[in-house]
Amino acid sequence: MMRTRSLLSAVVVSLLASFAAAQDFPSKPIRLLVGFPPGGSTDVLARVLAQEGRKPLGQEIVVVNRPGASGVIAINEVAAASPDGYTISVSPSSAFTLAHHFMAIRPDLLEATTALMLIGRQRIGIVTHSGSPQRTLKEFVENARKNPGKVSVGIPGLGTKVEVITRAIAMHEKIDLNVVAFQGDAGVITNVLGAHVAAGSFSVGGWATHVRSGAMRLLASFEDDRFDVAPGVPTLVELGYPLTGATIQHLYGPKGLPPAIVRRLVAAFTEASRSQAFIDIATQNGLYDKNPLVGEALDTFLLKDRAANTELVAKLGLGLKKKP
Repeated sequence: MMRTRSLLSAVVVSLLASFAAAQDFPSKPIRLLVGFPPGGSTDVLARVLAQEGRKPLGQEIVVVNRPGASGVIAINEVAAASPDGYTISVSPSSAFTLAHHFMAIRPDLLEATTALMLIGRQRIGIVTHSGSPQRTLKEFVENARKNPGKVSVGIPGLGTKVEVITRAIAMHEKIDLNVVAFQGDAGVITNVLGAHVAAGSFSVGGWATHVRSGAMRLLASFEDDRFDVAPGVPTLVELGYPLTGATIQHLYGPKGLPPAIVRRLVAAFTEASRSQAFIDIATQNGLYDKNPLVGEALDTFLLKDRAANTELVAKLGLGLKKKP
């Protein structure tokens, strides 16, 4: 009986301590991890989110870059962190729902973390440098057909939706593309501009400015619709490919975050995402979504995305054991 009372007392004390901590949250700066180098779309979105989130939270938000493994290094650090709300991160959903098919990592990253809210949609296209003689995706494919294994396409990381769609195009056309993975959009941008790769598949935030300036040329949209920056360029579906590559960017923390801290973070970052500064940066980078998902709706989206990606990878014969 005494032991039962002691256990109950310990539980009550623990709950009260957690409640008190949640009430005082945040009482110190928050770390916002980014699993990619500075300059890419995830980093840009995280930095404006941190900037605009400081006021509603009343604390500094320090952006810390932890590049590597297509964002998984940062995810693992968050998953191992104390569930107190002081270590959170922004990541593309593909790191949770797709990367495990291409890298020897745990497949349950969704279950190891707490999804907080969608903060952007990552829209993707394939581009070449302006000096390329290939002006359309059809011309690019024909060049690759004539030069098997010699035509390279840069992507922002392995295990991404970008990689799957790029390889799916190659399989659909029965061509041998040399897919080169970099750490984030920044590496792809540098190599496309320098003509070190023949093309790059990555998010609109990385290439929109260069397409507008004429330094890059868009060959196709991986989305359901065309891009405003190049309305004359068709989508993959319009070109006859049964493929789309939409993914999201979402904010997450460790598993077991107290509900009060979850509510505090979601409320603060929802306010931040409605600021004009955030809207402007997210729009400029092709990431803005005015209807962010939260809570159960976000969890459902991510679980469905993981199931759909598993089906797509199997259908295409991709993954660790069957890469083309």
